[in-house]
Amino acid sequence: MSIGQQVMRVEDILIIAPYSELAKDAVQLREKTDFKFSLILSESDLPYQQQINPSTRVVISRGGTAKSLRELLELPVIDVPVTPSDILQAISAVAKCGYKKIAIITPTNILSQKNHTLELSDELQLIFETDVDVQIGDTVKRLIQNEKVEAIIGDRVATQIALQHKVHGHLLKSSEESLLMALETATNVLRAQTRERAQIKEMQSILNVINEGVLTIDPNGIVKVNNNSAKRIFNFYEDDIVGKKYSDCFVDPRLLKVIEEKKEERNLLHTTENGKKIVVNQIPIYIDSIFQGSVGIYQEISEIQNLELNIRKRLNDRGLIARNTFDDFVTLNSQMKQVTSEARLYAKSEGTVLIYGETGTGKELFAQSIHNASKRHKGPFVSVNCAALNENLLESELFGYVEGAFTGALKGGKSGLFELAHGGSLFLDEIGEISPQFQAKLLRVLQEKEVRRIGADRIIPIDVRIICATNKSLYDLVEDGEFRKDLYYRLSTLELDLIPLRYRKEDIIPLSVSFLKTEMVREKRNLSWENEDVFLPLLDHEWLGNARELQNAIHRLIICTQEEKLTKNHVSQLMEYINKRKRIKTTNTLEVEVSNDIREMETEIWRKLLDVYNGDKESLCKTYNISKTTLWRKLNSEKNFKFQK
Repeated sequence: MSIGQQVMRVEDILIIAPYSELAKDAVQLREKTDFKFSLILSESDLPYQQQINPSTRVVISRGGTAKSLRELLELPVIDVPVTPSDILQAISAVAKCGYKKIAIITPTNILSQKNHTLELSDELQLIFETDVDVQIGDTVKRLIQNEKVEAIIGDRVATQIALQHKVHGHLLKSSEESLLMALETATNVLRAQTRERAQIKEMQSILNVINEGVLTIDPNGIVKVNNNSAKRIFNFYEDDIVGKKYSDCFVDPRLLKVIEEKKEERNLLHTTENGKKIVVNQIPIYIDSIFQGSVGIYQEISEIQNLELNIRKRLNDRGLIARNTFDDFVTLNSQMKQVTSEARLYAKSEGTVLIYGETGTGKELFAQSIHNASKRHKGPFVSVNCAALNENLLESELFGYVEGAFTGALKGGKSGLFELAHGGSLFLDEIGEISPQFQAKLLRVLQEKEVRRIGADRIIPIDVRIICATNKSLYDLVEDGEFRKDLYYRLSTLELDLIPLRYRKEDIIPLSVSFLKTEMVREKRNLSWENEDVFLPLLDHEWLGNARELQNAIHRLIICTQEEKLTKNHVSQLMEYINKRKRIKTTNTLEVEVSNDIREMETEIWRKLLDVYNGDKESLCKTYNISKTTLWRKLNSEKNFKFQK
């Protein structure tokens, strides 16, 4: 493909010929090559602006005409060069006519050398004039009168004036080769223009899809680029501001000052003239310590807030958000207040937290509160119950896996909970239930701060704070050889001991009132009570299930109370039902043979309890607040113990 074939439209390139011979050469060249262009002769009396097609992208001309066009037009103007061969041919032609003193008059865009004279022989003298600061006519007259030149070589204007003064005039022509060089240059300019326009279009498309307003200014204060968001923020829709001075576009004195100071300004809070609150980032551009303009990036605060809300919504939809804070915890107990104070201190650190507490004492509530009071509160909060999953499932959940890692693996693989918790907190509940094999894997992750998905060969760095909880004594498990000592010391950097509800009776009624208000909203009920004495019957119960058992009881109280006013009698009836259920469950007696092996006795107890529940493991686990995995371990501990022996 030739260079000319790159030009797709005739109107892209326009040749303005200063003389008819150049126009003829152009027509002949168009017939012989693949170049496409339009052509006009500059002898017309019409202004150039009226003759040029608006679609024209490059103009080609020569000599003084090219110079004039460059001053009139904003389009690129390509000069048809005059080669040394062209000049020599003109001199030779004039000399053959018998002229001995010849002046060659050209503008600086043809010959840039200053005025000088060449004595080629005793008879032939050449005078070169490139001084274009005076009129061509004055130059010709001066040379004729002062220098006594016999012939003038130059452009159309110079030769016509020479003829008027009865001096031989010879038109300095450009060859076809020179015109071809100009066309090739014009084609290259078109290519560069196309690339630049494509880049600008691409950049504009990118800028128009982002929410931040972007505005660039050149060293002279002229706006070069602005996107749709900038138009929206500053109400620039009515008029295109590109090409205007920024001082004509902004009336806000504070914003003008930021731009005029030519200093970097980041995260500046500002209110625009139309009342919009925005964050301003103004970045000046310096190259070799010389100011080249600046870039302004503007974002509405409402957009930032909406973005944060959307992120939080997505985290909430995925269950990766902590909803509770320390303000949600209700207690009047002095010891529990001390525990809460310790937890607030722990939240400020990055240390691993280990929370001890019976089932229902609020271990996850404390974990969420610690997360929300920490520097990681904007990050995800991921929770997993280690006792609810077997070792293989727990590993795939925590570490993730790649596609095809095992039978049933999801297409595309799956991110592990460690990855999802990156930048936030990971809550490992019932940490005492994990197997020794998995303890080793967890220890490696905590030490190296990196995970590898199952079936993958790529290491993924993680930044996660670990919060653990257990209802067992990990120290005792370490002593019994069931829990790794090194993992225990890594997890127990900061410890919290949550006090059971039966040891803080003063919290029962405040908690009941709090649960009552929450459950009324959930059940869409509106109960009233005379005073808190109606809840006194709750104090006689041990609440072995702690706050969780109390909340369940309050939920039942709301459902079973038909009247709008809650009385002490309603609460007493609730407690009678709870105690009755307790008596039913404890009427059966279990006979267990006394043994020197406490584990063997415990296993026998769980087996007999399972018989009481007619083999219904789910009901048994629900009654005693244990997982099926824990029950399985209890039922098989005798076998495991004998194997170890």
